[in-house]
Amino acid sequence: MHFFASVFTTECVEELPYCKSIFQGNDENKLRNYHVSPSMVKAKLLKLKINKAPVVDLVGTNMLVELADEISDTVADLFNKSLITGEVPPDWKLPNVTPIFKKRKKSSVSNYRPVLLV
Repeated sequence: MHFFASVFTTECVEELPYCKSIFQGNDENKLRNYHVSPSMVKAKLLKLKINKAPVVDLVGTNMLVELADEISDTVADLFNKSLITGEVPPDWKLPNVTPIFKKRKKSSVSNYRPVLLV
């Protein structure tokens, strides 16, 4: 994993330039007025491709599609709480990076590339 860590750069976020917003009003409250409805969540869940492999939590897309009616209210509440408080659950911030083999010898770490799984 040290090899893959060396590929990424760490930038100091305190020195980023200020970007003037194209929207009027208080930047901190923009997302508070946005509401995620259970029907919006259900529509997105039903559009998932069921032949995709499960990700980190090992919940397959087939299960999410089948449970769309039952979980859409809870997922909508979770998103709305995040929008209102301005906080993102820590698990949502953790990347899922896995090495994918490119070519040549599999024993060499440099023959793999890091890929972010979504």
